[in-house]
Amino acid sequence: MGAVFSTIRASYDALGAFWAELSQSMAESDALLRRIATPAFPASDPTVSFWQVNPPCPKLVNMKSKRLPQSADIVIIGSGLSGASVAYTILSECHALGAEKKVVILEARETCSGATGRNGGHLKCSPYSLYSDLKGMLAPKAAREVLEFYRRHLPIMLGLVKAERLENTEAREVETVDVFLKESAWDKGLGMVRELRQDVPEAAHDIRVWEADEARRKFGLSSHAHGAITYRAGAMWPYRLVSSLYSHLLSKYGHSFSIETSTEVQEIHLENDEATPYCLKTSRGEINARHVVHATDAFTANLIPGLKGKIFPVRGHMSAQEAEGPSSSLNGSRSWSFIDKKGFEYITQRPRESAGCHSQGGEIMLGGGLFQSQDKGTDEIGIWEDDGASPTISAYLSGIWSVALRNETTRVLQLWTGCMGFTIDLLPFVGRVHPKFTGRDPQRSSHRRKPSKITQSDTPNEWITAGFGGDGMVSAWLSGTAVGLMLLGRDDIEHAARPGRPAGKVSDWLPKELRLSVERIRRANIYKLAQQL
Repeated sequence: MGAVFSTIRASYDALGAFWAELSQSMAESDALLRRIATPAFPASDPTVSFWQVNPPCPKLVNMKSKRLPQSADIVIIGSGLSGASVAYTILSECHALGAEKKVVILEARETCSGATGRNGGHLKCSPYSLYSDLKGMLAPKAAREVLEFYRRHLPIMLGLVKAERLENTEAREVETVDVFLKESAWDKGLGMVRELRQDVPEAAHDIRVWEADEARRKFGLSSHAHGAITYRAGAMWPYRLVSSLYSHLLSKYGHSFSIETSTEVQEIHLENDEATPYCLKTSRGEINARHVVHATDAFTANLIPGLKGKIFPVRGHMSAQEAEGPSSSLNGSRSWSFIDKKGFEYITQRPRESAGCHSQGGEIMLGGGLFQSQDKGTDEIGIWEDDGASPTISAYLSGIWSVALRNETTRVLQLWTGCMGFTIDLLPFVGRVHPKFTGRDPQRSSHRRKPSKITQSDTPNEWITAGFGGDGMVSAWLSGTAVGLMLLGRDDIEHAARPGRPAGKVSDWLPKELRLSVERIRRANIYKLAQQL
């Protein structure tokens, strides 16, 4: 739930454990497969995230109209970072063109109550480990392109915060320290750095390797550390980012934009309506739309039957801890990952005395511990509820900080969980959703609409931006941006750089490997993935 040492590697490890389980207990493996392929809607009583206490925009938390709107041009399902990106892109693009689209966001619970509001606060892409894992999955050129897509997010997100004056988000650049707690993991990490420096030197320019003794002295690490690798990354308060951005959009585009919380979308079907053929049945009534955007990450398969078993949750654990020791003087300028033989923990530290916060600041925001569960992580795969936590993982997270660093103690202030969406090939699903996945094809029941003011063809469609595998802060924003431009038919236009968006066509910066397609899903299955481990 936040950028980590390598979410793809964690997925490999977790699914590798699952693969081993297949040969030991058919009953348990069948249960796991059933969990993955049996979607559930978000729990109504989730654990409470530290980030969500004392919200900066209280009116947004449970925002909804007295009556659900009857129709909209675009309905976005999900109010996290990805949904915010889609809305921001569409509304700002239409405004620049002098056009207007009615956009409605539907959220089953409170605003930004899913993975974005529950993650670790990282803006971190670990280039050496990510590239190594991508190179094992993709052709070398594709691996480089996907790596660059992830690396773009740090400057894009910091630039967006500055341009939109989202000062309360605590967005900042940090020095990040990957600490290796096993010698085998350290040796592997060094090999990954060498590989990156040889293949993609521009992505390795700020990487520095610290041997054990100097790493322990420099960063106050314990004797468990076999070495460290440092580079630049970022950190922020993601819930505040999304909330502040929605507040800005409502202030500027409130006549054409609304958010409807406590509005769970239960079913989508087609009606014989040329303008708005999609009918979304919700817990508060029905709303019709011309376009539907699925931005619900782990929960996407609830409404896209063809993706059952292709996108699924892994429950992640997070904590906020009060720390005492040398780290108290850092004032949020550093983040960490603790890397073991399998798995990792990821840590940011909040700045001190942040304005408008419910604490004094400086908390250690520590998550991970997946492989400390009773079944070594497999029992956290396919868990659709964030209303509880594993006692063993919770206990582990409560003590690891003091184990990895010298002269440090912590006290847990809050602990919570969240559901991260993982895809069958470990890369996000972005783009148009083919009717073969949904069983809904509006072209069979309606005629093509007259071209609109801002696009050559405004054919009704469903779209997706989901499956970020815990790395949403360095993949979700531009995925949503791409979907917003595709939906408007403006993805093949040479755009100038704007806040939150790079220059060029979408194809210049969105790797084709991320686009959802029938062929991509046909090639991927969980057994094939496990066999690669």
